[in-house]
Amino acid sequence: LVDLLHTYDHIAPLVAELCCIVNGQVLATELLREIGRLDTTEGSNDTGNKASGIKNIAPFISELAAVRPRVVLSNISLLLPHLDSEPYIMRSAIVNSIGHILVREDQTLMENKDDEEGSDEESKDERHVVNMAKTRTSLFDILCDRTCDITSFTRGAALKVLNDLTEKQSLPLDRIMPVTAIAIDRLQDKAVMVRRYAMQLLTSLLENNPFMGMLNPEPYREKVRELEAYLKCNIPEEILKARDTALEEAKNDESQGERELHEIESAALAAAIADAEAKKEEEALSEAESTFLAKVRALKFASQALAFTELFENSNASFRTMLMSSNSSDVTEALRFFVRAKHFGLPCAVTGTKKALALMWSNETNIQEEVLRAFIEVFVAEPGTEGKELLPENQIAQNLLDLVREANVSELASIEEALGRLVKKEIIPPDVFSVLWAIASQARGELRASAVLVISMAASADPNIVDSAYRLQNLYDAGLGDHIEENHDWKTARSAACALQRVARAKVDPSSAKYIILDLISERLVAIARGDWCDDANVDDTNAWFCAAEQSINAIFTICPSPEKVSMEILLGHQQVIFGSSDDSSTASTLRLARFFFVLGHIALKLLMYTEVLSSSVRRANAAKTVKKQESASTGATENSESKEDEGGDAIEAELGLAAQAEAETERKVAEISENEIVGRGIISLFTPMLLRVVANENGTYSSPVLMQSATLALCKCMCISKSFCEKHLSLLFSVLAKAPNDDQDLRANIVVALGDLAFRFPNELEPYTPKIYACLRDKSIRVRRHTLMVLTHLILNDMVKVKGQVCEIALCLQDNESTIRDMARLLFHELSKRTNSPIYNLLPDIVSQLSQLDLKQEVFREIMQFLLSFIKKDRQNEMLLEKLVLRFPKCTTINQKADLAYCIAQLKVNEKGIKCLNDNFKLYKDALFDEDVLKNFMSFIAKAKKNATKPETKQTLQELEEKFTECAAAGMENVNASKKAARAKKRAARRVARKKVEWDESEEEENAEASDPEPEDFEEVDEENRPANAQPVKSERSSTTKRRSGRSRSAALTA
Repeated sequence: LVDLLHTYDHIAPLVAELCCIVNGQVLATELLREIGRLDTTEGSNDTGNKASGIKNIAPFISELAAVRPRVVLSNISLLLPHLDSEPYIMRSAIVNSIGHILVREDQTLMENKDDEEGSDEESKDERHVVNMAKTRTSLFDILCDRTCDITSFTRGAALKVLNDLTEKQSLPLDRIMPVTAIAIDRLQDKAVMVRRYAMQLLTSLLENNPFMGMLNPEPYREKVRELEAYLKCNIPEEILKARDTALEEAKNDESQGERELHEIESAALAAAIADAEAKKEEEALSEAESTFLAKVRALKFASQALAFTELFENSNASFRTMLMSSNSSDVTEALRFFVRAKHFGLPCAVTGTKKALALMWSNETNIQEEVLRAFIEVFVAEPGTEGKELLPENQIAQNLLDLVREANVSELASIEEALGRLVKKEIIPPDVFSVLWAIASQARGELRASAVLVISMAASADPNIVDSAYRLQNLYDAGLGDHIEENHDWKTARSAACALQRVARAKVDPSSAKYIILDLISERLVAIARGDWCDDANVDDTNAWFCAAEQSINAIFTICPSPEKVSMEILLGHQQVIFGSSDDSSTASTLRLARFFFVLGHIALKLLMYTEVLSSSVRRANAAKTVKKQESASTGATENSESKEDEGGDAIEAELGLAAQAEAETERKVAEISENEIVGRGIISLFTPMLLRVVANENGTYSSPVLMQSATLALCKCMCISKSFCEKHLSLLFSVLAKAPNDDQDLRANIVVALGDLAFRFPNELEPYTPKIYACLRDKSIRVRRHTLMVLTHLILNDMVKVKGQVCEIALCLQDNESTIRDMARLLFHELSKRTNSPIYNLLPDIVSQLSQLDLKQEVFREIMQFLLSFIKKDRQNEMLLEKLVLRFPKCTTINQKADLAYCIAQLKVNEKGIKCLNDNFKLYKDALFDEDVLKNFMSFIAKAKKNATKPETKQTLQELEEKFTECAAAGMENVNASKKAARAKKRAARRVARKKVEWDESEEEENAEASDPEPEDFEEVDEENRPANAQPVKSERSSTTKRRSGRSRSAALTA
């Protein structure tokens, strides 16, 4: 039988069935004993046959455990040594057999009870239960340990077994918390299969949790506080006295603080709980003791439930990582988990589902469908019905309102996409929108704004929701009526303006009810755009007005027949309010001026877009006219005689030429309008000098941040229209960016985003200023750096900016302190690596050169280069890059730069040409081998080359090269030591000369002091009367001796 198990892969279930048919346990025991004796080491020559035999035998263990768990449990000691063996199949089979044993444990226990005989049967049963509990604990420990196995297949098998135990209610209560923690930890596993099984295990733990149906942590926290307060007030008398005594002593001791007092109270409560649990087996309990014991049990239950829910709440980062995974299996399992978590009331489910809605923009259809399915099950359908039974209309509407109420801009875009698809598929009932209209009409504040916003999102897929006279009247009353004017409800006004953008442009028809209501709506939109309802003394009110005004102008250009006239009315209204006062005051309200500049810039941009829309309409009309003429000409050509065919063909060609000429003329006129009319000769040009003066702010007159941000944004929008206007004022914009206050990060971030738009519109004009854009990557503000990197990423990936030497700034972002910036930089290089022209390979020499010149930490430089060099896959690129790096050694000025180059060489792939390049250019880097770091990196390169070397001559070259490395390193160290010794000797000589010089200076000072002594010189005593006439006075011998000594000292100094 063992030989059959070795040979055939289908025999394992048959042998397991045979073990059940044969009476007794002898056959199964002997087979398990033979399997326990198997040699699973890899030392023998028959490794292939052994591996296949083990692969065939391993399923037998699982099959036998499924049908005879008692036999496998009795002989488990024979199998456990194989958990340390090499074949993962054997380890996985043992893990599966343990799962079968634990599932069938109760049945095995009953069998053992029936087989027990003897007079002292109760004591035997008790001992057996204790032994089984110990065995069960040991088996669960093995399962938990195998979740960290070295092989992903065994880790996945262990998690799968734990999942089966959970689903079959065989997981002990004391194991729920550890198993949950293990599953959460395995979400970080590198294997997709393990992460999938871990997420399935978490879902099963939720569905089979021993606590109540709802796992919202807040009620449990309140319950725990309430029970602890009750227990502290009802502590038994003896423990209470001991606690009071300890508290009194602690208060008398000045060294004890609040922490010690709290620990005393906690210890007293723990003692009371332990005392109550010790009494629970006694029969006679008073009513107070029974109540206290019930409260203790309730506290224990609530504490465990709270700890269980907090495990999930503290793991939001892991769940979001699964959502953002590049593997569709991770995303699918995470979405299914969030659906189940929502049914159990976990707060992380709503936040996770909001994050998951961003996957609506995924390129994979199955992920989009899974997101929609999760959206339906969480917000639209009844729990557990898989979307087949919908919630009541009121509940669906309330869920949608709760979803959009606290969503940010990106989440709102994803919600709109998901809601639009559901509306197109007619999954959401029409009555839901009737409920939303009723809420919008009757509610107040944020609830009304949310209702109107949901309606506008649905209208993006089905305009009929708002595009009728009756609905427009409701929208006028709910979103633009007197309530909005009185309460300054700009959120509702913005939502109403968004809904109006789904309505078709009105045709002039005074008899139409729709045209009449749209005319009234236009008047309200003009009032909002003019800021008639704003409070000039409230900055927050103006900040909230900006979004409403932007959407109102968008709606005007959507529904009005002549939006350019309405725009002129808005601008003139602002002018009248700001500059049309009767007094001669030279000042204007800062907030009014900020609102005016905002409207000015946005109207200019919308006029450009409106011009392009009109030109597209003209081109489509001309194209339709040309096609119609071609059809008529071809029809006429078939009816005419053959003699006229050539004339008809010439007429068609002439008509086609005229059509192309007309289209070119249309494009020229559009370019002329955008270049000269909008900001050159139109009404907007009247206000641009004032706009430029405010933006320049030469004397610091305008100190309001709101005004400067609004004016700068308006200037950027005007620059997006005209090339000449942009080129003329680019220097001003960059000067504003450079001089912006450090605390005004909004201004700098807005300018950076605007520069990205300008680079898309006029790339040639922005090219000279590209280094200044890159310089923003070193800004102190995280937001500015993030915006700059985002803009540069879009520009580079869309080929609007050439990737030059400044890419070193982006490489530094790989080590930024902000994780989002690091991830964005990594994404950019990943996308660049996919291109066929190998931009990373072409940029690496410049990046290495610039990074090595910066004062970077060695770890930072090497982490950046390790990431970038991982994209060099081709052998030819490795060879060329190796040669470039080697040739750069003589240009290095410090040994640290050479060490960095050696590190880069060590990261490259090794081939024969690379070895030859190192050998041929040995003289270029041999003088750097004395450095330990340089030698270590080159030796790493040699070691890597030896592993891949197959030819004898290559191995010989590597051996010679290694010997040269060692010799040069030893010689270099000798030279370095000699240089250091010479330097030390030079320093000692310099110190000796300095000491001698000090001594000489002191001696000269003494001589000078003696020379300036006022005592008369020592002449020999000579009788003046008897002295001859030609005799000279003689100086003392001491003076001449001093002069001689001084002369010798100077000679010695010159010699030294």
